Amino acid sequence: MKSHTLSGAYFAVTLFVLAAVCSANNSATIATAKTFTCRNANDYQLTVVPNPNRKKPSDPSDPRDLNIVVGHEAISKIELPKESEAKNFSLDSIKKTKVGFEIKVDWGGGVYHYEIQFNFRCRGNKFYLYRIKHVSLSTTNPDSGSFLDKSQTKVTRIEPNLPIEKFVMTKYL
Repeated sequence: MKSHTLSGAYFAVTLFVLAAVCSANNSATIATAKTFTCRNANDYQLTVVPNPNRKKPSDPSDPRDLNIVVGHEAISKIELPKESEAKNFSLDSIKKTKVGFEIKVDWGGGVYHYEIQFNFRCRGNKFYLYRIKHVSLSTTNPDSGSFLDKSQTKVTRIEPNLPIEKFVMTKYL
């Protein structure tokens, strides 16, 4: 009878220890997934994904989002404009920089074309918009055969820096 009691106690203690270890491992995984180091560009990824939840019946394709991913979790997202919001919108590049990342886009049509560069920096394990470079190109005389011959560049420093959660790209196009 004592051997069954000891076996049962041993089994109960083993289950308790295993449950505690599994719980600790899950907590560590969740905590690690949400934290990252700004200085280590390998801690996060920038991925473009379709977002069918934003699609309206009139949209020709699924709208896309830019996700900032840490571990297996998207910690932030930027909604990219749909065709109805910015004519001929194109995401040209996304690249990591020494202080964070930059996004280059262009859009327009006819005699007007726009190229925009958004610069984000990482501080305190969060991203902030701190600079926008906006290049406006236009055609002064379409009949001349010289297109997009006029260029105007404007650089805007965002003070205070805008948290990525409050960034809406269409407001800056």
